[in-house]
Amino acid sequence: MTMCGIGGLLLKRHPSVDHRSMAGPLAASLAHRGRDGTGSFEDEWISLHSARHAVIAVDDARQPMFDRERALVMVGNGEVLNYRQLGRQLPDDRRRRMPPGDLQVALELCAERGTAAFEELRGPFALALWDTTAHQLTLVRDRLGERPLYYYDSPELFAFASEMRCLTACLRGENLPLDPVNALAFLGLGRLTGNRTLYRDIRSVPAGGVLRTGPGDAGPRLTAALTPVSGLRDAPADEAEITHLIDQAQRRALVADRPVTVGFSGGIDSSAVLKAALEHAEPAAAVTVFSARHPDEDENLKRARALAGKFGVDLHEVPFRIPSLDATMELLNSTLDAPAAEPLVLHNDALHRAARDHSAVLLGGHGADEVFGGYARYAALRADAAGSTTEEWMSTSLWERWNRTAGWSRFVTALGSDAVAPHAAALADALDRPFPYSTAEDTDPVLFGQALDLFRLMTYDNFRATDENGIARGVEVRSPFFDIDLVAGVFSLPVERRIRPGAPKHLLRNVFHGTPLAEEFTEPKVGFDDHFSYSDWMTDNWPDFSATITRGPLNGLGILRDDALTDLEKFDWRLLWRLFSLSTWLEREGIPPVAHR
Repeated sequence: MTMCGIGGLLLKRHPSVDHRSMAGPLAASLAHRGRDGTGSFEDEWISLHSARHAVIAVDDARQPMFDRERALVMVGNGEVLNYRQLGRQLPDDRRRRMPPGDLQVALELCAERGTAAFEELRGPFALALWDTTAHQLTLVRDRLGERPLYYYDSPELFAFASEMRCLTACLRGENLPLDPVNALAFLGLGRLTGNRTLYRDIRSVPAGGVLRTGPGDAGPRLTAALTPVSGLRDAPADEAEITHLIDQAQRRALVADRPVTVGFSGGIDSSAVLKAALEHAEPAAAVTVFSARHPDEDENLKRARALAGKFGVDLHEVPFRIPSLDATMELLNSTLDAPAAEPLVLHNDALHRAARDHSAVLLGGHGADEVFGGYARYAALRADAAGSTTEEWMSTSLWERWNRTAGWSRFVTALGSDAVAPHAAALADALDRPFPYSTAEDTDPVLFGQALDLFRLMTYDNFRATDENGIARGVEVRSPFFDIDLVAGVFSLPVERRIRPGAPKHLLRNVFHGTPLAEEFTEPKVGFDDHFSYSDWMTDNWPDFSATITRGPLNGLGILRDDALTDLEKFDWRLLWRLFSLSTWLEREGIPPVAHR
């Protein structure tokens, strides 16, 4: 089935509101998330809607889906990449008459096993299941939260959708105020904690959460949670099993009935993805994005060209310049549901648009550094964490996301308004514990840092913004390195077997053993944005860039101190970007100043 937009409206009291009048705007707002077909289901209590971006069972699968008895109805976003294996577990009579598609297998499995079936699903997914007999709605997300799913609850109505703007489109008559604490958290942390959003009354279904609600219920109930990734194994893996798990993850990521495109930077991560695609599929293209401003200095482009020749593939090269200020604002407003915490979305947008010329699916190597410990900060943490508290090593790290998390309280004191700062300071835990492997905080700080990055710090921009921008450009983005069985296997190893000094990502490097590329990938890692100076871009556009912040809705909103924006030049470029991105989003949403609590 793959990437889609889904949404629904459930009456809490019957009859209370005319949900049919809201269904039209909701269905229309989903259209940009799927151009291969739409579908709806409606009864006296609920309306379900979907817009399909077809990759699996392209011509035959449909949404909404019904189980064999037509007692269950489901809409879903994402895919179940192990659906062929799961399909073989179904009874013969159910399997023989089953319509095609990966999500159809998931639905039939739920009909057989109930919500316990969710435990077996592998892949990024967000599902909504309506029991027409029991009048119960169940929402579930994958364990990493790769696919978004939001909900709104009131005494009369429960609504859910793949994006917040789909909810605001159908809830025009409702009061949806900004949450000032969450807006301040976006500025200070570059993300939101828990299941919070920038709207006070819109929440995110927790990653791995199973929510249930129905007519007459006071509110949605978190009835279960999928077994966390940290609980999927009973024993540590060995290197041979890790190699098997990498291969399994690669094969799963290639499950598609359309050719895939590979985003290729020339590094070991995307090279492993390209190698698997060439072995197990026929990739439509290999695409690389390079600096149009300094192409001769772009080390990634040089590596990608050299390795493309060794792989025997044609490399599609896409020149990239940071867009103009107006074009940047248009990109943010048209492709993203919420403000972007990092400007990397601009680079990714160029990749997504180029990939769509070749395929509806883009494979990349993102996540490999977090899973295999490729970043220098992990080696530094291994050397320096002994005797340090978590706050101490986060504060002194060169990794800016760790720094700002450790400095949350100082940020609130320095910039938060008197009305909002006390509530923001009371935020339970800026690290948002517990998360998988957070119990390793004292015994294996490196594992704690890797898990913090993967399960908390990546979820806002790396998952959410990638999902939104990719699907807006007509392409689904996948990475094999987010496969939960692979993550569980690698993270089961002690630190000395996960990370070896002088041998970065040795576990991933094993896939090239015995090949002509075995001796490649010895150069230091070069990040995408090392060739793009966002700081210089801000300076070049400073009059209009700064005015977007100081003269926009953020000024006078009530979340910052009155003098917070009087001297923008004292801020680093990352905070300036978040101020700019939030200001652009507030202008689009038309949110008035917040009411002080």
